[in-house]
Amino acid sequence: MDVLVTWGRRAIPSRLWMGMRRFRDATHCRAAKRTSLAPGSLVGKHSQVLGWRSVKLGRNAVVGDGAVLNVNHRGRNSVQIAVGHSSFVGARSFFSPAELIEIGAFALVGIDCKFLGAGHLYSDPMKPYIATGTSTEGRMVIGTNCWLGVGVTVLGSVTIGHGSVIGANSFVRSNIPPFSIAIGDPARVIRRYDPIGRDWVATDQFTPEMDAALPDPESYLAALEAQHPNLAIPVLAAGPSQGDLP
Repeated sequence: MDVLVTWGRRAIPSRLWMGMRRFRDATHCRAAKRTSLAPGSLVGKHSQVLGWRSVKLGRNAVVGDGAVLNVNHRGRNSVQIAVGHSSFVGARSFFSPAELIEIGAFALVGIDCKFLGAGHLYSDPMKPYIATGTSTEGRMVIGTNCWLGVGVTVLGSVTIGHGSVIGANSFVRSNIPPFSIAIGDPARVIRRYDPIGRDWVATDQFTPEMDAALPDPESYLAALEAQHPNLAIPVLAAGPSQGDLP
């Protein structure tokens, strides 16, 4: 026999109550999802979004199949996971923000990447860590037109500067300057882009004059948008839900 749940002055079976809650939650999720996805954007099949109200995808942004977008502090009235326009985030990506995880426009993120902005609190080991909550402060920013290879992990309140490349399976624990190539665990910068000679150079050959000639984030984004106003995003690569090729 069902346990009865009190609702106002009425008692209803618990299974019916749970069904009503699931229907309500699904309705709210559909409404929040419509406002979170810009035209042409999508989150792939078999993904889970915990907190649609705090997620924003720009136009033609793609998050692949099997992703988990876990908004830890869903009571906040703010965007906590943002993916810029014309960006692609590979399958099985994982997002866990404290305040914000922002992926810039034109980003290319490989499969199995993890963005760990928040961690569980562990100051008191006499409490179950699963119940202690997560950190609330910290902003992770991945700049415009960054390429993160397969299996990259980004941890904590860090910034990866615009135009940078992070090698596969690297572990980013500290800030990466703009127009850098970084690899390893922890990720270390091995090359910087020389806008004067238009080539990647070793870090010990990168000069202050080269640094001064690099575009700032705003002008860099504006130049990319002007040159690629209708960039084709490889939606087929989002995962099995998009089908195969002969």
